[in-house]
Amino acid sequence: MSLPKAVLAEDHLLIREAIRLELGREVEVVATVQDGAAALEAVAQYQPDVLLLDVSLPKVNGITVARRAKQSCPDLKILFVTAQSDRTYVEEAFRSGASGYLLKGAIGSELREAVREVLAGRPYRSAVLG
Repeated sequence: MSLPKAVLAEDHLLIREAIRLELGREVEVVATVQDGAAALEAVAQYQPDVLLLDVSLPKVNGITVARRAKQSCPDLKILFVTAQSDRTYVEEAFRSGASGYLLKGAIGSELREAVREVLAGRPYRSAVLG
């Protein structure tokens, strides 16, 4: 059985590596990118099952990436992994097509569960967001 494919869009190298390590064998990370334009290209090229995406990305922001990615790949699951905890960002992320919203501070404790939930078609929010 093959693992679900994931694209990881995060502009900070250390966060990108932390996410990759924490994911372990939950998914196969087929591409890691540093900006929103590259995220859209990777989604088109690899047709992943899940896109892990920061809100704040260079070139094209994460909200716009999510909207465009969902238009071209309606079945794509999108999990925002971000430091932005303001309710406005959370609401906008879900309106843009997100399946989940995880705060970076919870990567170690919640990332695997969040990925499992969104891949199963269930919405996910970091515990601290309620």
